[in-house]
Amino acid sequence: MLIQSLHLSNWRSFYGENEFFVSQDPTKNVTLIRAENGVGKTSLLAAINWCLFEILPLESEFENPKELVNKFAVAHDGVTKTSVELIFKHEGKRYRAKRTYDQKTANTEPLKLLEIAEGGEVPSSKDRPDRFINSVIPREMAPHFFFYGEATSRYTGVSGAKKFGEAVKGILGSTVARMALDDLRKAWQDYNKQAADNTSSEAQAAERQIEEADQKIAKLKDELVKSDEEIDAATSRIDRLNQELAGANPAKEAQARRARLESQLATKDAERTKAQQRTQSWMQTYVTAVLAEELVSEADAVIKAEDTRGKIPAPYDKKLVDEILEDQLCICGRPVVEGSSEHNHIKALLDTAGDQAVMSRIISTGTALGRIGQRAERAWSDYERNNEDLRKVEGEIQRLDSDLTEISKELAANPITDIADKEAARERAKKQRDHALNRKADVKASISNYERLKADLERSRDELTRKSAAAKRYVKRAQLSAALVARLESRLLNEEGVARSAIEREIDQIVQKFMRKPAKVKLDRHYQLKLFDENDVEVAKSTGENQLLGLAFTGAIAKYAKERQGNADDILLPGTVAPLVVDSPFGHLDPLYRRGVAEFLPNLATQVILLVSTSQASEAVMTMLADKIGEEYILTRHNCSDGAAKQPEFIEIRGKTYDLTTYNSEIEGTRITWIQQ
Repeated sequence: MLIQSLHLSNWRSFYGENEFFVSQDPTKNVTLIRAENGVGKTSLLAAINWCLFEILPLESEFENPKELVNKFAVAHDGVTKTSVELIFKHEGKRYRAKRTYDQKTANTEPLKLLEIAEGGEVPSSKDRPDRFINSVIPREMAPHFFFYGEATSRYTGVSGAKKFGEAVKGILGSTVARMALDDLRKAWQDYNKQAADNTSSEAQAAERQIEEADQKIAKLKDELVKSDEEIDAATSRIDRLNQELAGANPAKEAQARRARLESQLATKDAERTKAQQRTQSWMQTYVTAVLAEELVSEADAVIKAEDTRGKIPAPYDKKLVDEILEDQLCICGRPVVEGSSEHNHIKALLDTAGDQAVMSRIISTGTALGRIGQRAERAWSDYERNNEDLRKVEGEIQRLDSDLTEISKELAANPITDIADKEAARERAKKQRDHALNRKADVKASISNYERLKADLERSRDELTRKSAAAKRYVKRAQLSAALVARLESRLLNEEGVARSAIEREIDQIVQKFMRKPAKVKLDRHYQLKLFDENDVEVAKSTGENQLLGLAFTGAIAKYAKERQGNADDILLPGTVAPLVVDSPFGHLDPLYRRGVAEFLPNLATQVILLVSTSQASEAVMTMLADKIGEEYILTRHNCSDGAAKQPEFIEIRGKTYDLTTYNSEIEGTRITWIQQ
């Protein structure tokens, strides 16, 4: 899909008829829309999502979602309807998509789709316009093409891994395959139940216990989701309060110290985790050597008692003695005459000569025992060294925790009430997060226990049903369902793995080029997005770095979808080309990261529409975007009031001045103004 234009009719803050055109130039593929906060950037992005998919933002980001018609038009013109029209190209054809909402009846009309041909417009031959739109950009992919920039840091938060996984699955278009997977699992469960019902009461009891375990696991997983949501919400509150404290002059220095200490604490936490992992792996590495230490000592003594000195090592012993006796010539050159004392001494070696296999075993056993002994000696030094590392990092963590506590007390005692209140709120959010994290750990442990119990019960039930002739056909069906589940799961995991690797590479390239500190990105199979330093130690991420990573991620999956365009697949939807529409992409970024985002975003999609405030469109950003901007607009807020005592708001672009806010206007609402290139 390539968007050509968007037309709004009394949509939200936009009064009357407003239209803007999207750049079609492949080299100047950025359409820039500037506006101050509260003027209509989010409403503009919402209009695209609503027109195509009837999707509106969350109420926390989009007030009064049922009031879609411009208020001034309702009050002064008696207007009750609003509509959004989108003209786009797809596979060589042009289409007009239109959605209308009647606020008086609270009714949204079905999407209308017209094909624009030479000489006019004709109704599209598509049976269901919404299905056609879904084939152009699958609904599940939409949030990753039309998105709110400040929300991208959610991908790196507490529940970010889950959102990341959903995004990758969405971009692969695997929803239908996953629905089939759920159906196959249900069939597998039903066949197992039928098999148990046709077996013994013992098998039926096992099946009931399996169902009970499944129900408990499902309930615990719901609790896990709630814990993640609480963690995410608490983390967002902490981040917001951190920003507010960092912006308050009396708290700025203390907050900066806290940010540094928290970064150090995150590094030390990662070091502690590694030390704990080394402690856990110590048993696996050294348990045999340590437990066998006494046995090794005894075995070594037995082997040494079997004196091998004076014996010629196999396989040369017997052969060498026979050759000396046969040739009657010693290896030193002296003659060995039969019957002489020399002859008898050499012949006697045959009585003590070792058998080849036995001698080899003795030698190899001795060597192996020596290695075990050496490992046992090394085990305790490694144990002490690792314990010392753990004690050291624990001490540093305690020190950092103590310093952070002192900063919290300092801010809580601040004579400025607002700062003290914010610190108190931050502490409450931190306690809520810690409580949710502890509960999450307990829930995960309970899930593991029930899953082990369920696996044992399934083995017991399967053993019983296999012996039953009556259950035989159900067993076969269950086995077939299980095989299909395993095959489809493997296929989806493989596809996700390929996508994850490609997206990881793209994000890592962006991080390597644009992030201030040296770091590399890693994505594990659970979609945990983490940063590591040159020593492979995980590093904490600032709010700006989280947003940079979120934008890099969204751009990377958009690029991956573009690369998959036209891929024929029996279980996945093909990729798609779509515009990247971003609201406030530069929100929490410092000048360096803003330049980085301005450089890499235009390279990740065929069309890029950026909705930015004038402060975000800094000189550094505009310099970086200059050669990429094909179309440019501003949103002007018109007010009927006289604006007494208010500062005029305007912007100068290429020598011409444009109003951002006007007063004493005949209308109340936002209008779109084109900026000539």
